[in-house]
Amino acid sequence: MRRTAILLTSLIILISCKQQDKSKLNVAEFTSGGITMSELETSLLEEKYGDDIEKAKKSQFDERREHLKEMVFRKIVFDLAEKNNLDTIKTLKDEFSRKVYAQAIMNGFVRDSITSRLYSDEEVGKIYEQRKIKYFPKHILIDTNIHKEGPSKAKIDSIYQRLKDGEKFEDLAVKYSDDKQTGVNGGDLGWVFADNMVNEFAETVLKMKKGEYSEPFKTQYGYHIIYLKDTMHNDKLKSFDKEEDAVRNDLNSKHNMKFNQIYTKIIEDLMLKYKVRIDSSNIKHFIKQYKSNIESVKNDPKSDPLDKFTNEEKQMVFSDFGGSVIDAGKLIGVLKGFPVDKRPELKGYEDIRMYVIDKLRNKILEKRADELGYTKRKEYLETAKLRMYDSYKDKIINHYVRSKVQVPTEDEVRKYYDDNRENYKENDSTYKDYIKVKVGILNDIKGKRLSSAMNQWKKDLFSEYRVKIDHKLVEQTFMNVKDDRK
Repeated sequence: MRRTAILLTSLIILISCKQQDKSKLNVAEFTSGGITMSELETSLLEEKYGDDIEKAKKSQFDERREHLKEMVFRKIVFDLAEKNNLDTIKTLKDEFSRKVYAQAIMNGFVRDSITSRLYSDEEVGKIYEQRKIKYFPKHILIDTNIHKEGPSKAKIDSIYQRLKDGEKFEDLAVKYSDDKQTGVNGGDLGWVFADNMVNEFAETVLKMKKGEYSEPFKTQYGYHIIYLKDTMHNDKLKSFDKEEDAVRNDLNSKHNMKFNQIYTKIIEDLMLKYKVRIDSSNIKHFIKQYKSNIESVKNDPKSDPLDKFTNEEKQMVFSDFGGSVIDAGKLIGVLKGFPVDKRPELKGYEDIRMYVIDKLRNKILEKRADELGYTKRKEYLETAKLRMYDSYKDKIINHYVRSKVQVPTEDEVRKYYDDNRENYKENDSTYKDYIKVKVGILNDIKGKRLSSAMNQWKKDLFSEYRVKIDHKLVEQTFMNVKDDRK
């Protein structure tokens, strides 16, 4: 019996392993690559079903297969783009530099240089996990700034004893809580995530069960008692990849002051490194002239002091870095975007210096990110490529299909009009003049030809790339997937 049980256990483990391994099997194969079941599931969830696992599980076979075909087509488009010299670093930088650098700088350079000093990757993962649950706490606060330390502690202990004796939490919150905004509502804080709370508060809530109240504890605000009214699963939470940026943005806001200090220091250091020169004499001359212009129009409310600058004065250069010239004209353009009475006040040199730095910082960061290799790292280029897919596809279709679709001749357009005249009737039953519908007919014929050519081209492409789809595996998609959020 023991031997049989061991064999059965081994068989179950073996079957389980085989099922798990299916996610690594290719649901589609072609000459330039393949797509695994796991990749198909991820793409379907993110692109088609909005991370709704239940909806994905109930999806039809035809929906999955068509999505898979589109994934294959996308891979082929990238392959063709490379073969036709469309997929190059130069193309990325020339045509989509903002997307590439935004990805490289924000997700790479800034993370490594700034946010890594503020919080760890483990903390990002921890907060994501915590956001799977929402909490509805109530609290009573005794503010140590109002009552001082000793009396505050005595008061919270007294309230805690009254809770233990059976008095209602909400009544005590209304009567004693120094948080007047929530106290009037019985201490309600509403639905929140753990990371929305201060650390001591969150640590306490995470240890509690629904319906419990905590012992008194202290935060920077004073002494608290918490009542955990309710909890619920956050079914709107998406995959970590989709939520990570939001979590990091929240952490950046939480550490806002420190983030800005480090960020400013990096920019200042890089300006020294790259010898970015700011022309203080031109800036001082601009400020002096601006103040003079303000004085000259003081008695004429309809005049704008910015209009008093000469063309020569507008060309005064404040700084020039990497081909980005910041001159007086650009600053004047920015200021004129505000109503006269709401314009930022230019008190002196430092205000314009900060404006110049703000305008140059992206260029400075781009240069540093490029030097450190961020714009050459595969993960950033892959993301940029995906964002460029529509452009790649359009160029490929132009090259292989659209450019080869024949423009209808005059005779073909006339014949189409004659054959379909019933479709071109006016309200009084007379036929529309041929000249009025000619362009529309021309576009209709071209559209139909393009659609037919596209279908044939895709069919030929799949044949040329020897695309094979494992329909059995497509049917089994999502069969063994669990929703980890629940």
